Amino acid sequence: MTLSVREASRSLGKCVDRVRSRNESYAIVKLGVPCALLVPVSAPGCNSHELADLLGQAGLAAGDARALAKTVRKGRKALKPLQNPWG
Repeated sequence: MTLSVREASRSLGKCVDRVRSRNESYAIVKLGVPCALLVPVSAPGCNSHELADLLGQAGLAAGDARALAKTVRKGRKALKPLQNPWG
């Protein structure tokens, strides 16, 4: 389901209740462009340790594994530290 930022701000409590109780998800859009997702905590996914385990089991060729590691390191360097929007 898609919600505008305005709709989401007016009914956030109801949306969170529906996400929790009905396992629904929402894409929140601003000016027609998706900018956030509201999804259940139990949504499919994995943490970094689980991802590392899965990649280890993938049987990548040595060159592919090195290329992936290089790309991950480059991506980490490009990330900026998270900042508290309330602080």
